[in-house]
Amino acid sequence: MEVLKTKDLLVGYKDRAILPPINVSLNEGSMIALIGPNGAGKSTLFKTLTAHIKAVSGSIELFGKELSSYSAKEKATLIGLVLTDRPDDMFLKVYDVVASGRCPYTNFFGKLSEEDEKIISDSLEIVGIENLAERYFSALSDGERQKVMIAKTIAQNTPIIFMDEPTAFIDYPSKIELFTLMKKLCKEQNKTIVFSSHDLELLLRYTDDIWIVSKGKELISSNKEDLLDKGIIKEYFKLKEDIKI
Repeated sequence: MEVLKTKDLLVGYKDRAILPPINVSLNEGSMIALIGPNGAGKSTLFKTLTAHIKAVSGSIELFGKELSSYSAKEKATLIGLVLTDRPDDMFLKVYDVVASGRCPYTNFFGKLSEEDEKIISDSLEIVGIENLAERYFSALSDGERQKVMIAKTIAQNTPIIFMDEPTAFIDYPSKIELFTLMKKLCKEQNKTIVFSSHDLELLLRYTDDIWIVSKGKELISSNKEDLLDKGIIKEYFKLKEDIKI
């Protein structure tokens, strides 16, 4: 099932587009890697697809409806976003940060139900950070903070998740754990996950399709086998030898 689709989408700031028109679609349960050099527009594309910034022009359809037709609360129950930005509140504990993912579902007073509390606990456990629940977020390492933000998005329980450089601050064993978790969410819960990464070996091992962005060039969207066969991956990463998966 198609969950998101763009038509002649231009992303950028105000009236200035930074990439040619984008025409892509996302299917339920897929795991897609977005690759491109720093400054090519990956974060801007993510923020546009999640309605954090306005598109310059074009359209984004979410479950068959124009994205702009959804209320902010409705969008928060459908799309999750993990950015490299972090909360800077010195007094937030890990549990509180993860609990904030339940905001779209709570009442006016933000009171958590038993179900909310179970989802929060499950999210901490899924990411393997239940032992950090009472720690202050500001006292954590970069890798631990990244895991907390992922747990928060899992608690948000959206069918679509965008992750901007989710493995940027974590060690290699933790990267394996994270990619395994992402794949599990796609297969067992039909989540659709799009993430940006520079970890070529891992993204080739775990993803279904790949999006490639470069400054001033059209976005390339295809399955990894096709991109490898055509030498596009080799050319993009400036590899001396062909790679196999």
